[in-house]
Amino acid sequence: MGVHVILDIDPRGIDEAEWAATYEETLALVSAWQPRLLGWGWRAIEGVRVRVPMYMRSLGRDVDDPKRARWHVVGDRDSLQTAEGQVFYRDLGRYAAQLGECPDGDIVVTAAMPDRGDTSGPVRVFSGRTRGYPYHFAVLAAAMLIEERFPQHAMVWGEIDRGQVEQARRLSAPLLGRELPLPVRVDAPRLIERLRARYAAGALFGAFKRVFLGEAGERYEAVLRVFPGEDAAKEWQRALRAFAESRSQASSDAVRLVIAWLNAGRGLREACRLACLAPEGPRISPEEFIGILASTWVAVPPPARGPLSALCKPLETPHPTASWCGALFLDATMTGRRLRIHIEPAALSADLSAVFGDRGPALAEQLREESAKLEAQLRELADDTNTILAEIGGAASDTTEALAALCSAEAMGPQQRTWVRAMAWRAAKALARLRDGDPKMAGILDDAAQGKRLLAELLIERQFLLTEDAWDGVLAEREPEVVAWWIALVGLRASELDASEVCRAFLENAELRAYAMAIRRDEAAMREIGELAGTESAGGE
Repeated sequence: MGVHVILDIDPRGIDEAEWAATYEETLALVSAWQPRLLGWGWRAIEGVRVRVPMYMRSLGRDVDDPKRARWHVVGDRDSLQTAEGQVFYRDLGRYAAQLGECPDGDIVVTAAMPDRGDTSGPVRVFSGRTRGYPYHFAVLAAAMLIEERFPQHAMVWGEIDRGQVEQARRLSAPLLGRELPLPVRVDAPRLIERLRARYAAGALFGAFKRVFLGEAGERYEAVLRVFPGEDAAKEWQRALRAFAESRSQASSDAVRLVIAWLNAGRGLREACRLACLAPEGPRISPEEFIGILASTWVAVPPPARGPLSALCKPLETPHPTASWCGALFLDATMTGRRLRIHIEPAALSADLSAVFGDRGPALAEQLREESAKLEAQLRELADDTNTILAEIGGAASDTTEALAALCSAEAMGPQQRTWVRAMAWRAAKALARLRDGDPKMAGILDDAAQGKRLLAELLIERQFLLTEDAWDGVLAEREPEVVAWWIALVGLRASELDASEVCRAFLENAELRAYAMAIRRDEAAMREIGELAGTESAGGE
């Protein structure tokens, strides 16, 4: 997944001392974050004459050098999920040297310029992909804090939305003692006011749409709320006409537009007139528009749609796999879950009759029938949806990536157990070959100190990136058997992603390692795994 947080700044409007103070505040924030975060850096390893990159407990780097001091966040210490690093430097001069074009003096106004592309700000502070892992919210909160301090000269954006921002506010509030303000690009009223100072009314819609962060429905709802008059209605009508002209008026995009209209407090009668009767189009047939209206769930009683509407909440977070798959499923089948209003049947009938005259009662009956079918489907889907999302969540946790942070061997899922047993079998076979093949190697394997030096060299050569805690465990290990088993494991040259993640788990997770090493002493288990593998040679390099 490409979930990421971007922070852009215009250094020309920022005081160096205030920037340094903000750096210290953000460092305190990310250092106190829960779950605790992982940094990235280099450390010298005893017995090996090189510095080794690793995931660090400390987030600050070169803290005694004001020109080089920075924090570097790459993941969290509970899940051990890591993605691209986010780096923030204390020295403003590092960013001033990269200064590009910012003609307006307000970084958000500059970002709203047409044809701006991805150069939404003059200097990019960080933009690494977080994949929606837990540290995403810490990075987002830090970026929000920087925008708070320098509102005209710092801007938070990326693949974020209001739900993520609210989560970052909740998590950071106990650490800061206050709630951070919303980033301006998810706060429609503030964004409009910022843009209004530079854009005339005719250009304001386009500028707003270019920089407001949120899906299309949220964007149109914001426009309809902030611009209560006819201009916003015509903008909505143009969008609906585009769907009609592409023969997709019954698509989820058209449904979202109608939902945005209703959520913004606009009247159903006006929507019917603009969609079906206005000379400029889209001139959707009343029957087709009723189909779109039914799909919004506006005529479905709240008790029937409530359980499924509640499933919106987990989708406010960018947590990977489970929420992502759940979002795809829900968006494909239940667009109406985003509607926040309900109109009573009598009012619906009155509105349709007021617009369509004698055809009104028949259209109201069509809406009632289609809504009744939807209601029956939704009641049936409520339990099924929860079951499906639970299954998706279970599959998401049964991955080799999750093994390193697994609380116990008993918690393994079927896929995890299969991989762990297979890699344990391969390591046991590889260790036997090492002992039998070279007397000199056998001597190294029986000496923990020599073995650790060899293991460190192998880890560096094979580019195994471990946590600082794992390296401490390797260096503290005194049992030759454990060190020898690690050597055999790392020597497997596991190029597959799953195999590589299992190897990392055996180095990071002591309980999982003990479970795997016990397999070597279990003749029945070794025989069973060997039979499944086909031949013993399948466990070689």
